[in-house]
Amino acid sequence: MKLGVIGEPCIDYIHRGNGEPKKTLGGILYSVVSLALIAKEDEVYPIFNLGNDEYDYILNFLSQFKNIRTDYVNKVEHKVRVVSLYYNKAQGAEYICEETGRTKIYDREENSTEPTAPVDFSVIEPALYNLDALLINMISGSDVTLDTLKQVRLAYPKHIHLDIHNIVMRTNEKGERIQQPVNDWLEWCCQCSTLQMNESEINIITPERLKEYDFAEKILSTEGKGPGALIITRGKSGVTLYVKKVKDMLGEHFVDIDKKDFPAVERDNFKDSTGCGDVLASSFLFKMASGHDYETAINFSNKMAGFKSTLQGVEELYQLGNYKIGTT
Repeated sequence: MKLGVIGEPCIDYIHRGNGEPKKTLGGILYSVVSLALIAKEDEVYPIFNLGNDEYDYILNFLSQFKNIRTDYVNKVEHKVRVVSLYYNKAQGAEYICEETGRTKIYDREENSTEPTAPVDFSVIEPALYNLDALLINMISGSDVTLDTLKQVRLAYPKHIHLDIHNIVMRTNEKGERIQQPVNDWLEWCCQCSTLQMNESEINIITPERLKEYDFAEKILSTEGKGPGALIITRGKSGVTLYVKKVKDMLGEHFVDIDKKDFPAVERDNFKDSTGCGDVLASSFLFKMASGHDYETAINFSNKMAGFKSTLQGVEELYQLGNYKIGTT
């Protein structure tokens, strides 16, 4: 298979407590590298703009993986985005989920330099003719524009997995990354085969503050349009899968929504939650492209994300290639 990944690479500085920040590769590289390791012999094609300041360094890193093809990496005269991630707890900052009323340890504070320009459809289009499936992970929130995403969806009828990720993020004049609602959220969410977001993103994305099930029903309820499944990641509380089902009753067809919760696969040797959602997305895309159903894909990707929590940074992801969890 040939699998494409769209998103933005960046340099992360991880701040924990009062220690020195740790510099690591970040952004879409979590998805690219994990997909290459999981897919093994299948080819992975990253599709993104890459700033000239880190171009040679990042391409040299990617060259370590024999199945990553960099044909569609577009060098631009712009510095790679630098993101500082501030963690208040072992996994993130505490907040209270409005949906459940429970205290969560999930979010983190972010500070960012200016993102690289969105990758244009003219860069993406040549890749589409060769790909068997495509992951779009909105790392910066401006990795592609909505117009470009619509062009991709129109030109590419195969499986697109979209991680909304930082569509909800805006960078203020201080460089602070703040979550905000998205007015055209429905258009964004419907340009894919399957949709992924985390618990805090789904709580903020709609200006009208739709409850989770109402949100799922809104994007999944139209037969033949939009995504067929919605994945909500919840950190230590696991993953929820909403699936569109076309059912029949007394000869009448109608669309219904099935919901299933999957517990987190927690590890005693936890190191870092950064990139777990990105690994879940790449694992899920691989299983869907391989012909598996939603539940099989979620079971697999949930386990891979759990194992990722024992690894720190993109640089330790190579260990994913040795992780054995069976055929599903």
